[in-house]
Amino acid sequence: MKWLELVAKDHKEYVKVVQSFGEYFYAEDIVQEAYLRIYKYCKPENIIQNGEVNKGFMYFVLRNLYLSYLKELEKNPKIPIDEIIYSLYEEDETEKHEAYLRLLNKVSKELNNWEWYDKMLFEIYKNDNKSIRKISKETRISTKSIFQTLKNCKKRLKENLKEDYQDYKNEDYELI
Repeated sequence: MKWLELVAKDHKEYVKVVQSFGEYFYAEDIVQEAYLRIYKYCKPENIIQNGEVNKGFMYFVLRNLYLSYLKELEKNPKIPIDEIIYSLYEEDETEKHEAYLRLLNKVSKELNNWEWYDKMLFEIYKNDNKSIRKISKETRISTKSIFQTLKNCKKRLKENLKEDYQDYKNEDYELI
């Protein structure tokens, strides 16, 4: 396995080689695929000669994988992500999406009415995707205090936005 580490030592150089072919977005992926192919199909003595990586051999592996990628791209063209997102929100979905945004705005307005401590703690929990223990460790606030605060915050949100949330679930988007 040490021989593969020796090959990977020049990783950045391999990425530049793939980029020189004209592929920038998937260059890293092609290099990773090259490592897998080398590990699976090559004997160490084919790529390591006199303790050095055979750069010519690596070039051909990368070039062949790039050409394979182009063939695959012709068969199955890649669709830009913004086109996919646009297609997700067809006309019948637009109303649902707008209602969801209105619901999020109401949540934000509700949060702005809270005390700074409750708001800060709830936003850390919600946005940073951190556990109560991790928040406790970083802020030195007891886990019990954080738990109670978050519990009260969730209860307040449920009480104040329950009707709007029910309208959203029942697809009564115009009521939100």
